[in-house]
Order: sequence, then structure tokens, then C-alpha cells
Amino acid sequence: MADAQVISLSGYRARRHPTAAYLERLDLAVGRLEPLVGGERRRLSPSVEQELARIATAVSAGLSREAADRAERLADLLEHPAAHA
Repeated sequence: MADAQVISLSGYRARRHPTAAYLERLDLAVGRLEPLVGGERRRLSPSVEQELARIATAVSAGLSREAADRAERLADLLEHPAAHA
């Protein structure tokens, strides 16, 4: 009897098309960021504004992996309970 092996389709796609995987990660991270930084009355710290500018610059330069990494880190930081204290 042969050993069964589970194959992750998302892992397979990420290996075959890494740019598409980075863009998917970026899209998810931006979805997390929108409610955290959106709104007319929300005042962002200069460091958050700078990081958002760096993310936008990475996207414009075609650096999808860097943009996704930065967006995920920023979302993690802003979602942390200490950010709301």
C-alpha cells in the first residue's frame, strides 16, 4: 500500500506563480489595513503614513513580495491590542 500524500493547492500555486501569491497576500493585507487606517477623521501617525507610502512605492516598482511583507507587518502591528490602548 502506497503512502498517501496531501498536496496544498495554494502552496503549489505559490511555487508555480510566486508573483500571483505575493499579490494575493498583498490583497489580504490591504483588506486588513483598510478598516484600521481608513476614514476621514482617523489621524495616522507619521510612521504609519511613511510605511503606507513605502508599501505604495513597492507596489509601483513591481516589488510585490516587499509590498506584501510590509503590508502584513503593518496590519499585524495595528491589529495588536497595544495599538488601541
